[in-house]
Amino acid sequence: MTTLTFDTHAAIKVMKDSGLEEAHAESIVAAIQMGEAHRENLVTEAVLHATLQAALKDSEQRMTIRLGLMIFAAATLAVAGARLF
Repeated sequence: MTTLTFDTHAAIKVMKDSGLEEAHAESIVAAIQMGEAHRENLVTEAVLHATLQAALKDSEQRMTIRLGLMIFAAATLAVAGARLF
């Protein structure tokens, strides 16, 4: 992931020079920093799609195996039942 540097001092100076009070400028910079701190937790649509596709494929494989086992068990029980009667 790319790391961006953010010069907080310069940002506050630009906002102060444009007429914003220092306290407001500091609050805005703090909010930007908080947003940047959570940026690494974001996921792209492509990554989310790939992850979901892999999970669905895994679930499909497990369901296919279970269905095969149930059909095998039913056939075995049917053959065993036929031999008894």
